[in-house]
Amino acid sequence: MISVRFAGPCLMLVVVSACGSGGPSLSGSASESSGSSSGLSSLWEKVRALGFETGKTYEMPAAGIMADAFLTDIAARGMPLDALARILLSPGEQGRPRFDVAVEAHVVPTRAEIAETGIDKMRSITPLDPDHIVYAAPIALAMQPRKGWEVQAIDDRRVDPQFDTPFFRAHRRPSTYDEELHIRYMEMLAISAIYTNTVFALIDEELGSSRLSDPEAARRQVLITFQAIPMDTLKAALTEAANEVVGGRFSTDLTGSGNIHFTHIPAGDFVADPRGLTWTRAGGVWFGDGRINGQTVNLRLASTSSVSQRQAQTGTQGTNADAKVEGGASVGPVQ
Repeated sequence: MISVRFAGPCLMLVVVSACGSGGPSLSGSASESSGSSSGLSSLWEKVRALGFETGKTYEMPAAGIMADAFLTDIAARGMPLDALARILLSPGEQGRPRFDVAVEAHVVPTRAEIAETGIDKMRSITPLDPDHIVYAAPIALAMQPRKGWEVQAIDDRRVDPQFDTPFFRAHRRPSTYDEELHIRYMEMLAISAIYTNTVFALIDEELGSSRLSDPEAARRQVLITFQAIPMDTLKAALTEAANEVVGGRFSTDLTGSGNIHFTHIPAGDFVADPRGLTWTRAGGVWFGDGRINGQTVNLRLASTSSVSQRQAQTGTQGTNADAKVEGGASVGPVQ
């Protein structure tokens, strides 16, 4: 009985033979016959390593792949991650606007900047248009690793009466606490977590049943799927997240855990640490730590290594005519 499972590797075997010896041969010497078993076994292992085993499916955390897609994209555009918060929390003439308003305010300037840079050049870097680039910023804010507060979180404007002496008042440093900045910073993180959860759920609806070739292709497809989400949907998601957070009551955890931790009534509990943002509500993790809408979600991949990783594993340094294999043997034209 012929199994379809072996169709891919068998075809691969024919291609390898044709490339290696000028074409497949129906006759062979005794030495070729004696080595065929071990040679076929070795080739099969290489084929499996390359991810060509038909029907094989691996599952990888969807949230991790999605996060990697957006963080890689923003890095490719040359935007430092730590610049996002500074840009979106910059005060205007009437103070710092709420987060969704601050994000929307960058759409028109970003369009102008990309038009000046050249749309073709930008398309070679990212599949996102200017509007989607702006609305990807909260996702990068939610998924980037953090260690400790980035703003002054301790309100040191008030002094305990037992320490409020003339000497203390004379030598006390002026307070640097900015209450508006502290509140807007926590709002930014909470809104970003809630919005990112919504966006990741939308992306998962499109990719959930797909079988993607490898992590690199998955990351690319994540961005393409995000680009396909209508801007009205993204704006509504960000506005809804902001409405849930702005006007609520925050409680800051300053117990010295080393991470950013605060609670919000009614949204829930938020922690920002090296894993990114984690949002807990109703007694369980709702977003972060691999969860989307409270569920552990995986993407289905045919291979767990990207094309570039597979090339490195097999020694291939490129795909052009001058590509070489480690060890010095040229697979291109001899110079």
